[in-house]
Amino acid sequence: MPGSLPPPHRRSKARTAPAKPAPAESHVASAVGAPDMTVDALAARTGVSVRNIRAYQTAGLMPPPRLQGRVAFYDAEHQGKLELIRDLRQQGFRLEAIRAMLLDTPDGAWSEYALISGLFSTTFFTVEKPQRKAISEMASHWATPATPEQKARLNQNGLYRPIGPDEVEMLSPALERIGIQLAELDVPLDTVLDLQDKLIDHSRAIAKVYVEQLFLALVKNLASSAQDQRPSGKAPDVRLAETMKSLFERLRPLAIGSVSAAFPVILQQEFDRSVQKAMKKAPR
Repeated sequence: MPGSLPPPHRRSKARTAPAKPAPAESHVASAVGAPDMTVDALAARTGVSVRNIRAYQTAGLMPPPRLQGRVAFYDAEHQGKLELIRDLRQQGFRLEAIRAMLLDTPDGAWSEYALISGLFSTTFFTVEKPQRKAISEMASHWATPATPEQKARLNQNGLYRPIGPDEVEMLSPALERIGIQLAELDVPLDTVLDLQDKLIDHSRAIAKVYVEQLFLALVKNLASSAQDQRPSGKAPDVRLAETMKSLFERLRPLAIGSVSAAFPVILQQEFDRSVQKAMKKAPR
């Protein structure tokens, strides 16, 4: 569907594309056995500001540090959780989602979640290669240029990533091609924007259910099981990473395919209902 100025990633304020997290093994290994650190040393090791470290601690995402007099000390558990939070934030997760992920997780199981962050980058679930496009060309297939209000709506959809002053990366080129075909059918731009907004909102709601009730639930079970079997202070077995990756690779097409399978049936049902409703209202 059409696009315009770069929107914020996942409905947050506009920012640059999230950096790809470091491989999971690197920050799992770096945390295990790390000596106690001050907050400044922890910030230097992880690249997370002291302010954000304290904010995550206040939000309940990290356990309190060990106090020695007036000095707070952080250990490997803090470093591992902080690196996980950092990577998940870079991938667009909100603090509420991260808190839900870590809820009821056994102490020390942060390293299993760190594996997830390293294995599954921001492109794991995508099926298309993003394409670049000049901002000036966005929504150029309609008879009249997009208004500032229409461009503002496009800023909120999360389907475009800014990569330059006059260039964006389209995360779903196929969706933009559909928008172009709708323009050729003289469908108004506002109508297309309405459809796009609804599509994104409902797709996001479905994705959230899949992530929280399927993907993360399975990961929580794997993490808990692995933690029970792993000696204290040891990094997770590398075979766990392969198990998670294999599981997610099998789940990915099932989740995406289920939406494609259900939508034609629901579309037909809604079409039939609307036609029958219109026939009942028609004058006889």
